[in-house]
Amino acid sequence: PRQLYGMTETIPAVLTNRSVGPVPHAMGRVTLGCEVEVHRPDGSLCEPGETGEVVVGGTPGVTLFAGYLDAPEITAASYDGRWFLTGDRAHVDERGCFFFDGRRSDVLKVAGENVSVVEVEAVLAEHPGVLEAAVVGMPDEKCGEAVRLVVVRKDPALSEEDLRAHCRKNLTGYKQPKLIEFRDSLPKSAVGKVLRRELR
Repeated sequence: PRQLYGMTETIPAVLTNRSVGPVPHAMGRVTLGCEVEVHRPDGSLCEPGETGEVVVGGTPGVTLFAGYLDAPEITAASYDGRWFLTGDRAHVDERGCFFFDGRRSDVLKVAGENVSVVEVEAVLAEHPGVLEAAVVGMPDEKCGEAVRLVVVRKDPALSEEDLRAHCRKNLTGYKQPKLIEFRDSLPKSAVGKVLRRELR
């Protein structure tokens, strides 16, 4: 098995992990014949290692989708010139491999700083006592938004302080959780994706 990346709107899988020497945790490299970049909010190209939005170049109706049905305003907002804005965040390494950093909507604004829920969840997944974890934002009077963890334990003895110590060791200050909640399970879609909107 190897990772591919694409959307209905992009038509083909625009990123492909090569069959020889694939990088398992990467989204892939740009598929031959496709144009994919990572852009800053101002539309400029990100440097290697810098997180931005995945954009796909092409011609609407030819190499990209023509538009959303009966939704010209949404279609227009999905393009920046010739680039389709996927809403996915990623960074690219020096080899040209793309690495997923979450959805645009999966970024919390904590005291003016961006916090990727994907990054925090990856740190939680490294703890041996965690079976599953999800990160969502919660209102906070001081910071505007704060980090809330929802955790399913693999080890019943896992405590809140265990997790806080793990987070202190692996995350900078503004990414620390304000609230940790333990549950027996996480709400999921039919395909097994965690439904963060229900947790919110």
